[in-house]
Amino acid sequence: MATPLPHLPRDVQDRRVREITSALDDRFLQLVGWDWDQRVVVFPKVHPVLGMPDCQVQGCGKGTPSGRKLCTGCFNRWKKTSLTVEAYIDAVRTHRARCVGEEACLVPNCPRPRVSRVSGLCNSHRSQHRRTPDLALEEFLVHPSVRPLAGGQICLVAACYRVLPDARGTYCKAHRARLSEARRIGSFDGDEERWRLTQSAIAVDREVSLRGLPDLLVAELLYGLQVRTLNGIKTYDHLLRVACDRLRAVQAPSLEPLSQVDLAEAGMGDRVRTVLKGAQKALGRLGATAETERLKDTWQLDVFGHGGTLNFTKIHQRPLREAVKAWACDSLPRRRGRQAKTTMQAMISSVAMLSESLRLQRDDEGHLPALLGRPDMVSFCNRLAFLAEDGRISAHGRVATVRYLRLVLNGIRALGLTRAGQVLEGLPADFMLGPHDVPDEPEDAEAGRDLPDEVMRQLCDNLDLLEQANNREVRVATELLIDTGRRPDEIRQLMWDCLHKDPDGTLVLLYDNNKNYRLGRRLPIAKTTAAVITDQQERARKRFPGTPTSELKLLPGHHTNPEGKKPIGTMADPHRAWVDSLPEFLIPVTVEVDGQPATRMVPFDKSRIFPYAYRHTYAQRHADAGVAPDVLQVLMDHREMSTTQGYYRVSQERRREAVDRVTAVQFDRHGNRVWRKAQGLLESEHVRRAIGEVATAYGICLEPSNVAAGGHACPIRFRCVGCDHFRTDVSYLPDLERYLADLLRSRERLMSAFEADDWARSEAMPSEEEIRRVRRLITRVKADLNDLTSEDRAQIEEAVAMVRRGRTVMLGLPKIGQSEPDVRPWSSM
Repeated sequence: MATPLPHLPRDVQDRRVREITSALDDRFLQLVGWDWDQRVVVFPKVHPVLGMPDCQVQGCGKGTPSGRKLCTGCFNRWKKTSLTVEAYIDAVRTHRARCVGEEACLVPNCPRPRVSRVSGLCNSHRSQHRRTPDLALEEFLVHPSVRPLAGGQICLVAACYRVLPDARGTYCKAHRARLSEARRIGSFDGDEERWRLTQSAIAVDREVSLRGLPDLLVAELLYGLQVRTLNGIKTYDHLLRVACDRLRAVQAPSLEPLSQVDLAEAGMGDRVRTVLKGAQKALGRLGATAETERLKDTWQLDVFGHGGTLNFTKIHQRPLREAVKAWACDSLPRRRGRQAKTTMQAMISSVAMLSESLRLQRDDEGHLPALLGRPDMVSFCNRLAFLAEDGRISAHGRVATVRYLRLVLNGIRALGLTRAGQVLEGLPADFMLGPHDVPDEPEDAEAGRDLPDEVMRQLCDNLDLLEQANNREVRVATELLIDTGRRPDEIRQLMWDCLHKDPDGTLVLLYDNNKNYRLGRRLPIAKTTAAVITDQQERARKRFPGTPTSELKLLPGHHTNPEGKKPIGTMADPHRAWVDSLPEFLIPVTVEVDGQPATRMVPFDKSRIFPYAYRHTYAQRHADAGVAPDVLQVLMDHREMSTTQGYYRVSQERRREAVDRVTAVQFDRHGNRVWRKAQGLLESEHVRRAIGEVATAYGICLEPSNVAAGGHACPIRFRCVGCDHFRTDVSYLPDLERYLADLLRSRERLMSAFEADDWARSEAMPSEEEIRRVRRLITRVKADLNDLTSEDRAQIEEAVAMVRRGRTVMLGLPKIGQSEPDVRPWSSM
């Protein structure tokens, strides 16, 4: 660890300075060439974060930011030409050096600065050399009459570390010129002492002067730079230089108490304020513990083992706020996973809504706990109902708020915070929420968030556009979301070695379910999905060849990530931009035209296309393919079956939509099409399917007595094609064809040498009329189906598959799952 400032008087080394300097790492100080006496940060030429290599223009000498081949000045000059970068570098052989600092005189042991890089001599030695023009520079340097001169004094400007040009000077050449210019234009107020304290150092490429700043501020800036570097955040020398100059100009004693407004008023831009804000955040965490953090109204959750912050400032009543803080401190150790912060903040926000209700509806604004009671809680519940009705909160938000608040209040009472001497002393027992206060859960909006097949096909066909927008990692993440149905954060956090093989050779994806803190989960994947992962592994390995694969992310981010150990940030924004740039999505919808159903293509709402929707689509795709619910629960990695059931819909909306389509082409016993004349009839159609019909082998029966008997009281002994209560539709076509084949086989068998009495043979023999009726019915159904357009026929076939899956009867035999919708022909299991 770095030692405290040894050159400072003992009374200046306060506790905070010692605390911060003890947190500075010697390796970091060596990296930036730090010396406590010189106080100049030197950015290295080679480093993944701070590195600034030399500009490749010959003779320039400046550093190049962001991995460019040219410094900023040369880059701007190159942009004005039509040359390539390489051609420009070859064409510009020399360039006048700028902002590269000063060097000592070439005369051995002479401390005075050179007049210029070309002459190599200080002012006095250059004059001496000019008086002996017959001597070359090399001969002049070794001549006996040439001796080092006195000097070595530093410029009196507090920030400057340049050597004075002669022993009698006060300022370096540059600052002397600055002072003269300030006097000339009238900006100098005559206070030369203050001018020395507030003037900035002469800008030197890769160097930042921290001279002239208080010891505490120096330590704070160093520590902030160290934390940014360790976190892989790029810091440019000019940003740190501006920060130091502005802080010096306002004579700031410390960084920690300065607000963003203070920094803005000091003349700092957004990027400079971002650097200092990060330093303030790091300093706030330094030395913090759970016991010290719990005293604040905004918590840094790092000290509690979580990420992010918790904000209690919106709870207006101090006793209530302190009670909630005590509850949160007790609850945090039991929270796990990346969702801990989100869940806790949602619970605190529910108390904040109660606090706002008390502030608005009580004369004392709720500051006296002993005066609160059940009427206040009733008023709060009514306020939530009003906000939900007004659209300011959702119905789900209303339910969640009441549940969270009930949990927090019960936790506060369990901790004894309402007893005598506690923060909520005297809080009445009726100031609480019971189960009866929780509103009815609204209809589940989760089911049905899957994307139609037509939308998925169009998205998959345009994945290349996502990559062309310089979002290769986002494109890979989107493909993996579609193929695997994982949560977006689970895909973002995939490690480089996430692709494994089971002993039988099956490919599996190894991922962490951070939401439920279930690590090392294994998901079977297709070979094409594995190929996407393999390609991305090669790309990540090429970008970061020196990082161990055990620490490398599969989808490394492009910013503040020099070693590839951080994943990409949120993919919501680039994904939204990509979706919005695509043409309009059209999906088929059945409408009524002139009393007859027809299919129309209508636009699909693009706002419903977001990364998490792929998880619902994955669940629906497998449910449609006949995957058993318990298997789907394992695939989704849910603890409860009820959670899985919220991700797909088979027997409700989707089946209803399919029923609407197949009943639109329903036939009576004569093969005549039965049209639905009005939309209201469809509603009764679904009701009748539940209570007013019974299934037969190849259609439905509407005869009341048979329906009441569950299909066991057919008066005509199941001669359905001769009954006016019989209906069939296109979904029964395979059953009708099988029935016709059975009739024909039975007739042939009975007409052969089958031994039976004549009356029995006559009773069992299928009648020619029944065979003719069934054959005619099949012909009419097929003809009607062939009259449809190819698009309508495809929709009908899809609906038939859905209805028939819901009609499947299990007989205890193994079932072969249906194939998945072919939304990605190149990606199949």
